[in-house]
Amino acid sequence: MKFTFLHRPEARKYNYKPQFYVPEEEKPVNEKDFNPDKFGDKLRSNWDSKRRNRGNSTGNMRTVIWIAFLLFLLLLVGWKFLF
Repeated sequence: MKFTFLHRPEARKYNYKPQFYVPEEEKPVNEKDFNPDKFGDKLRSNWDSKRRNRGNSTGNMRTVIWIAFLLFLLLLVGWKFLF
């Protein structure tokens, strides 16, 4: 058995090569057509809609957890009164 007390492993290497990259097909960003205000508004609205959707799903899950907890308490109390 080999013991290595102060051994530091080598760092992992990143060796990613895209399979289907064609530089000629990449669409360049034209600075004349780029509007930072429009881009900012679009980004902000996209972010807000994702935040709104995420809040609704956690609210629904919270309700399901509370209902399950209350059912468990009712079953526990009912079990105590029956036996």
